[in-house]
Amino acid sequence: MSDLLLVDVGGTNMRYAYCESGANEIHKSEKISLKNLDNFDTIIGDLIDNSDLSITNAVFSIAGPKIGNTISMTNRSFVANADNLLEKFKLDQCHLLNDWESIGYSLKGTPEDKIEYLKLGVQINSNSLVLGPGTGLGAAFTSRDSVIATELGNTTNWTSSLLKNFAINNDNDHYKTLEDIVSGSGISKLYESISGESISAEEVIKRFNQNEDLASNIINGFIKSLANVLSDAALAYVPGNGIFLAGGLSRTLLPLIDKESFKDHFLKNKSDIHKELLSKIRIGVITRELTCLYGNLNYFKLLNKVN
Repeated sequence: MSDLLLVDVGGTNMRYAYCESGANEIHKSEKISLKNLDNFDTIIGDLIDNSDLSITNAVFSIAGPKIGNTISMTNRSFVANADNLLEKFKLDQCHLLNDWESIGYSLKGTPEDKIEYLKLGVQINSNSLVLGPGTGLGAAFTSRDSVIATELGNTTNWTSSLLKNFAINNDNDHYKTLEDIVSGSGISKLYESISGESISAEEVIKRFNQNEDLASNIINGFIKSLANVLSDAALAYVPGNGIFLAGGLSRTLLPLIDKESFKDHFLKNKSDIHKELLSKIRIGVITRELTCLYGNLNYFKLLNKVN
Protein backbone atom coordinates (compact mmCIF):
# COMPACT_ATOMS: atom_id res chain seq x y z
CA MET A 1 0.00 0.00 0.00
CA SER A 2 1.42 3.37 -1.04
CA ASP A 3 0.59 6.86 0.17
CA LEU A 4 -2.97 7.87 -0.63
CA LEU A 5 -4.82 11.05 -1.59
CA LEU A 6 -8.45 11.18 -0.42
CA VAL A 7 -10.82 13.71 -2.00
CA ASP A 8 -14.52 14.45 -1.43
CA VAL A 9 -16.25 16.71 -3.96
CA GLY A 10 -19.57 18.09 -2.73
CA GLY A 11 -22.05 20.61 -3.96
CA THR A 12 -20.28 23.64 -2.49
CA ASN A 13 -16.93 22.42 -1.13
CA MET A 14 -14.09 20.04 -1.80
CA ARG A 15 -12.40 18.32 1.13
CA TYR A 16 -9.18 16.40 0.95
CA ALA A 17 -6.74 14.58 3.18
CA TYR A 18 -3.79 12.21 2.98
CA CYS A 19 -3.05 8.81 4.43
CA GLU A 20 0.42 7.32 4.73
CA SER A 21 1.07 3.77 3.66
CA GLY A 22 -0.38 1.30 6.18
CA ALA A 23 -1.95 3.98 8.42
CA ASN A 24 -5.52 3.94 9.74
CA GLU A 25 -5.90 7.69 10.24
CA ILE A 26 -6.08 10.58 7.80
CA HIS A 27 -4.21 13.83 8.26
CA LYS A 28 -3.75 17.29 6.76
CA SER A 29 -7.46 17.53 5.99
CA GLU A 30 -8.54 20.81 4.43
CA LYS A 31 -11.63 22.32 2.81
CA ILE A 32 -11.70 24.26 -0.45
CA SER A 33 -14.73 26.39 -1.34
CA LEU A 34 -15.81 25.79 -4.92
CA LYS A 35 -17.35 28.30 -7.29
CA ASN A 36 -16.90 25.87 -10.15
CA LEU A 37 -14.75 22.90 -11.08
CA ASP A 38 -13.08 24.35 -14.16
CA ASN A 39 -9.67 24.08 -12.46
CA PHE A 40 -10.26 20.62 -10.95
CA ASP A 41 -7.24 19.05 -12.67
CA THR A 42 -4.98 21.86 -11.48
CA ILE A 43 -6.20 21.49 -7.89
CA ILE A 44 -5.62 17.72 -7.88
CA GLY A 45 -2.23 18.11 -9.54
CA ASP A 46 -1.17 20.57 -6.86
CA LEU A 47 -2.40 18.29 -4.07
CA ILE A 48 -0.29 15.46 -5.46
CA ASP A 49 2.82 17.46 -6.40
CA ASN A 50 2.98 19.65 -3.29
CA SER A 51 2.56 16.85 -0.76
CA ASP A 52 5.56 15.63 1.19
CA LEU A 53 4.23 12.09 0.64
CA SER A 54 4.70 9.86 -2.38
CA ILE A 55 1.14 9.85 -3.73
CA THR A 56 0.57 6.92 -6.08
CA ASN A 57 -3.10 6.19 -5.30
CA ALA A 58 -6.26 8.26 -4.99
CA VAL A 59 -9.90 7.74 -4.04
CA PHE A 60 -12.52 10.35 -4.91
CA SER A 61 -16.05 10.57 -3.53
CA ILE A 62 -18.30 12.77 -5.67
CA ALA A 63 -21.91 13.89 -5.27
CA GLY A 64 -23.62 12.22 -8.19
CA PRO A 65 -24.75 8.84 -9.51
CA LYS A 66 -21.96 6.45 -10.50
CA ILE A 67 -22.25 4.53 -13.77
CA GLY A 68 -19.28 2.31 -14.48
CA ASN A 69 -16.12 4.32 -13.80
CA THR A 70 -17.82 7.68 -14.34
CA ILE A 71 -19.70 10.08 -12.05
CA SER A 72 -21.72 13.03 -13.33
CA MET A 73 -22.41 15.52 -10.56
CA THR A 74 -26.03 16.17 -9.69
CA ASN A 75 -25.82 19.95 -9.22
CA ARG A 76 -22.77 20.88 -11.32
CA SER A 77 -21.78 20.41 -14.95
CA PHE A 78 -18.84 18.22 -14.04
CA VAL A 79 -17.98 14.66 -15.03
CA ALA A 80 -15.15 12.58 -13.54
CA ASN A 81 -13.80 9.35 -15.00
CA ALA A 82 -11.49 7.12 -12.95
CA ASP A 83 -9.53 5.84 -15.97
CA ASN A 84 -8.83 9.38 -17.19
CA LEU A 85 -7.66 10.50 -13.75
CA LEU A 86 -5.47 7.42 -13.41
CA GLU A 87 -3.71 8.19 -16.67
CA LYS A 88 -3.48 11.96 -16.24
CA PHE A 89 -1.88 11.84 -12.81
CA LYS A 90 0.13 8.67 -13.43
CA LEU A 91 -1.40 6.83 -10.49
CA ASP A 92 -1.18 3.14 -9.67
CA GLN A 93 -4.82 3.08 -8.53
CA CYS A 94 -7.67 5.58 -8.85
CA HIS A 95 -11.20 4.90 -7.63
CA LEU A 96 -14.46 6.86 -7.75
CA LEU A 97 -17.28 6.51 -5.25
CA ASN A 98 -20.66 8.15 -5.01
CA ASP A 99 -20.54 10.33 -1.88
CA TRP A 100 -23.12 8.22 -0.03
CA GLU A 101 -21.45 5.03 -1.16
CA SER A 102 -18.37 6.42 0.57
CA ILE A 103 -20.28 7.26 3.74
CA GLY A 104 -21.55 3.67 3.72
CA TYR A 105 -17.96 2.43 3.71
CA SER A 106 -17.11 4.79 6.58
CA LEU A 107 -19.66 3.14 8.84
CA LYS A 108 -17.64 0.03 9.61
CA GLY A 109 -14.76 2.05 11.06
CA THR A 110 -16.84 4.64 12.94
CA PRO A 111 -16.13 4.40 16.71
CA GLU A 112 -19.20 3.87 18.90
CA ASP A 113 -18.32 7.00 20.86
CA LYS A 114 -18.81 8.95 17.61
CA ILE A 115 -22.45 7.86 17.33
CA GLU A 116 -25.23 9.37 19.45
CA TYR A 117 -28.40 7.30 19.43
CA LEU A 118 -31.87 8.75 19.01
CA LYS A 119 -33.31 5.30 19.53
CA LEU A 120 -31.75 2.11 20.84
CA GLY A 121 -32.37 -1.35 19.42
CA VAL A 122 -30.97 -4.83 18.95
CA GLN A 123 -29.10 -6.28 15.98
CA ILE A 124 -31.26 -8.64 13.91
CA ASN A 125 -29.14 -8.78 10.73
CA SER A 126 -26.01 -7.22 9.21
CA ASN A 127 -27.81 -4.61 7.10
CA SER A 128 -27.50 -0.87 7.72
CA LEU A 129 -28.95 2.24 6.16
CA VAL A 130 -26.96 5.48 6.13
CA LEU A 131 -28.86 8.61 5.25
CA GLY A 132 -28.45 12.35 5.51
CA PRO A 133 -30.21 15.56 4.50
CA GLY A 134 -27.77 18.11 3.08
CA THR A 135 -27.98 20.06 -0.16
CA GLY A 136 -30.08 17.08 -1.24
CA LEU A 137 -30.95 13.82 0.50
CA GLY A 138 -28.40 11.02 0.24
CA ALA A 139 -28.73 7.39 1.28
CA ALA A 140 -26.88 4.10 0.95
CA PHE A 141 -27.61 0.52 1.95
CA THR A 142 -24.83 -1.58 3.44
CA SER A 143 -24.53 -5.30 4.15
CA ARG A 144 -21.25 -6.63 5.52
CA ASP A 145 -18.59 -5.32 3.11
CA SER A 146 -21.02 -4.33 0.34
CA VAL A 147 -22.38 -0.81 -0.10
CA ILE A 148 -25.08 0.21 -2.57
CA ALA A 149 -25.75 3.91 -3.10
CA THR A 150 -29.40 4.80 -3.68
CA GLU A 151 -31.29 7.69 -5.23
CA LEU A 152 -33.86 7.71 -2.42
CA GLY A 153 -33.87 11.50 -2.30
CA ASN A 154 -35.15 11.71 -5.87
CA THR A 155 -38.19 9.47 -5.34
CA THR A 156 -41.56 11.16 -5.81
CA ASN A 157 -44.22 9.31 -3.83
CA TRP A 158 -43.72 10.87 -0.39
CA THR A 159 -44.27 14.56 -1.04
CA SER A 160 -48.05 14.86 -0.64
CA SER A 161 -48.18 13.04 2.69
CA LEU A 162 -45.15 14.84 4.14
CA LEU A 163 -46.44 18.30 3.21
CA LYS A 164 -49.33 17.68 5.61
CA ASN A 165 -46.75 18.06 8.40
CA PHE A 166 -46.46 21.72 7.36
CA ALA A 167 -50.06 22.41 6.22
CA ILE A 168 -48.72 23.23 2.75
CA ASN A 169 -50.56 22.51 -0.49
CA ASN A 170 -48.62 21.41 -3.54
CA ASP A 171 -51.00 22.88 -6.09
CA ASN A 172 -48.21 24.30 -8.27
CA ASP A 173 -46.15 21.10 -8.08
CA HIS A 174 -43.38 23.02 -6.31
CA TYR A 175 -42.39 19.92 -4.35
CA LYS A 176 -41.63 17.08 -6.74
CA THR A 177 -39.09 14.86 -4.99
CA LEU A 178 -38.47 13.72 -1.43
CA GLU A 179 -35.38 15.91 -1.13
CA ASP A 180 -37.49 18.97 -2.00
CA ILE A 181 -38.75 18.55 1.58
CA VAL A 182 -36.22 16.47 3.52
CA SER A 183 -32.97 18.37 2.93
CA GLY A 184 -31.31 21.61 3.89
CA SER A 185 -32.63 23.25 0.73
CA GLY A 186 -36.02 21.76 1.63
CA ILE A 187 -36.02 23.61 4.96
CA SER A 188 -35.40 26.87 3.08
CA LYS A 189 -38.11 26.10 0.54
CA LEU A 190 -40.65 25.20 3.23
CA TYR A 191 -39.95 28.41 5.14
CA GLU A 192 -40.29 30.50 1.98
CA SER A 193 -43.55 28.78 0.98
CA ILE A 194 -45.20 30.00 4.18
CA SER A 195 -43.42 33.31 4.84
CA GLY A 196 -42.42 34.48 1.38
CA GLU A 197 -38.93 35.10 2.77
CA SER A 198 -35.97 33.25 1.27
CA ILE A 199 -33.39 32.36 3.94
CA SER A 200 -30.90 29.54 4.46
CA ALA A 201 -31.56 26.42 6.49
CA GLU A 202 -28.94 27.67 8.95
CA GLU A 203 -30.92 30.88 9.44
CA VAL A 204 -34.16 28.92 9.97
CA ILE A 205 -32.43 26.86 12.67
CA LYS A 206 -31.07 30.06 14.23
CA ARG A 207 -34.61 31.45 14.38
CA PHE A 208 -35.81 28.14 15.84
CA ASN A 209 -33.30 28.61 18.65
CA GLN A 210 -34.67 32.13 19.11
CA ASN A 211 -38.17 30.62 19.55
CA GLU A 212 -39.67 32.06 16.38
CA ASP A 213 -43.02 30.31 15.88
CA LEU A 214 -42.71 29.75 12.14
CA ALA A 215 -39.17 28.40 12.39
CA SER A 216 -40.30 26.10 15.21
CA ASN A 217 -43.14 24.76 13.07
CA ILE A 218 -40.80 24.17 10.12
CA ILE A 219 -38.06 22.44 12.11
CA ASN A 220 -40.48 20.33 14.16
CA GLY A 221 -42.33 19.37 10.97
CA PHE A 222 -39.01 18.55 9.33
CA ILE A 223 -37.94 16.27 12.19
CA LYS A 224 -41.34 14.53 12.09
CA SER A 225 -41.00 14.11 8.31
CA LEU A 226 -37.53 12.64 8.76
CA ALA A 227 -38.90 10.10 11.24
CA ASN A 228 -41.74 9.24 8.83
CA VAL A 229 -39.28 8.66 5.98
CA LEU A 230 -36.95 6.55 8.11
CA SER A 231 -39.90 4.42 9.21
CA ASP A 232 -40.90 3.57 5.64
CA ALA A 233 -37.26 3.16 4.56
CA ALA A 234 -36.74 0.75 7.46
CA LEU A 235 -39.54 -1.45 6.16
CA ALA A 236 -38.12 -1.25 2.63
CA TYR A 237 -34.51 -2.12 3.55
CA VAL A 238 -34.89 -3.88 6.95
CA PRO A 239 -31.62 -2.43 8.32
CA GLY A 240 -31.29 -4.77 11.28
CA ASN A 241 -27.90 -3.30 12.24
CA GLY A 242 -29.39 0.19 12.41
CA ILE A 243 -30.08 3.45 10.62
CA PHE A 244 -27.33 6.05 10.80
CA LEU A 245 -27.72 9.74 9.99
CA ALA A 246 -24.64 11.54 8.72
CA GLY A 247 -23.63 15.02 7.59
CA GLY A 248 -23.44 18.51 8.99
CA LEU A 249 -27.20 19.14 9.06
CA SER A 250 -27.84 15.90 10.96
CA ARG A 251 -25.25 16.93 13.56
CA THR A 252 -26.82 20.40 13.83
CA LEU A 253 -30.32 18.98 14.27
CA LEU A 254 -29.24 16.40 16.85
CA PRO A 255 -29.69 18.60 19.97
CA LEU A 256 -33.06 19.83 18.65
CA ILE A 257 -34.62 16.37 18.43
CA ASP A 258 -36.86 15.14 21.24
CA LYS A 259 -36.01 11.44 21.26
CA GLU A 260 -39.33 10.18 22.62
CA SER A 261 -41.33 12.20 20.11
CA PHE A 262 -39.03 11.04 17.30
CA LYS A 263 -39.55 7.41 18.33
CA ASP A 264 -43.33 7.93 18.38
CA HIS A 265 -43.31 9.36 14.84
CA PHE A 266 -41.06 6.49 13.70
CA LEU A 267 -43.57 3.89 14.92
CA LYS A 268 -46.81 5.74 14.15
CA ASN A 269 -49.39 4.33 11.72
CA LYS A 270 -47.73 0.93 11.48
CA SER A 271 -49.34 -2.42 12.22
CA ASP A 272 -48.46 -4.16 15.47
CA ILE A 273 -46.19 -6.69 13.75
CA HIS A 274 -44.31 -3.93 11.92
CA LYS A 275 -44.07 -1.86 15.08
CA GLU A 276 -42.39 -4.84 16.68
CA LEU A 277 -39.85 -4.96 13.84
CA LEU A 278 -39.24 -1.20 13.89
CA SER A 279 -38.85 -1.19 17.68
CA LYS A 280 -35.74 -3.37 17.24
CA ILE A 281 -34.01 -0.97 14.82
CA ARG A 282 -31.61 1.51 16.38
CA ILE A 283 -31.19 5.01 14.96
CA GLY A 284 -28.00 6.96 15.51
CA VAL A 285 -26.37 10.21 14.41
CA ILE A 286 -22.72 9.98 13.36
CA THR A 287 -20.94 12.84 15.12
CA ARG A 288 -17.53 12.28 13.50
CA GLU A 289 -16.75 14.69 10.67
CA LEU A 290 -15.02 13.88 7.34
CA THR A 291 -17.06 10.71 6.92
CA CYS A 292 -16.53 10.59 3.15
CA LEU A 293 -12.75 10.79 3.51
CA TYR A 294 -12.75 7.97 6.07
CA GLY A 295 -15.06 6.00 3.76
CA ASN A 296 -12.66 6.49 0.86
CA LEU A 297 -9.85 5.16 3.04
CA ASN A 298 -11.90 2.14 4.17
CA TYR A 299 -12.82 1.34 0.58
CA PHE A 300 -9.18 1.40 -0.53
CA LYS A 301 -8.13 -0.80 2.38
CA LEU A 302 -10.93 -3.26 1.61
CA LEU A 303 -9.90 -3.50 -2.05
CA ASN A 304 -6.26 -4.04 -1.08
CA LYS A 305 -7.05 -6.37 1.84
CA VAL A 306 -5.40 -4.05 4.37
CA ASN A 307 -6.49 -4.42 8.00
